[in-house]
Amino acid sequence: MATEQAKFKFKGYRITKSEIKIADNAQIDKNLNVVFSGIKDSICDLTYMLDLGVSVTNKEKSLTIDIEMRGFFEFDKELSQDSRNMFFTGSAPAIMFPYLRAYISAVTSLSGIEPIILPTINFAEGLRKAKTE
Repeated sequence: MATEQAKFKFKGYRITKSEIKIADNAQIDKNLNVVFSGIKDSICDLTYMLDLGVSVTNKEKSLTIDIEMRGFFEFDKELSQDSRNMFFTGSAPAIMFPYLRAYISAVTSLSGIEPIILPTINFAEGLRKAKTE
């Protein structure tokens, strides 16, 4: 039984910014403010990169985490521009997020505080909601 190859490939990622600040009196609780940012950028005709960032702070701002990563994706020629754009708004962040989430957990666990484990995110559902609003 032959399987159909995806029209895009995840080629890898690189952490481009990693900053964590923890005050001596930082109280790490489960109510963290998490803000995402993302920018699509074309490298060449069929290769794209996505910059995905996350900022995490606690209520008192005694803990701040700023991480940025760049993911690299390659598309088949047959994939339309509309399909590429749809991929970038849903699939690409969903592919990259587990790496970002694991990185934050590892860095915080090695920083002498309780590891911060970001919740999983349903990017497809968020995209559907954004389209209907």
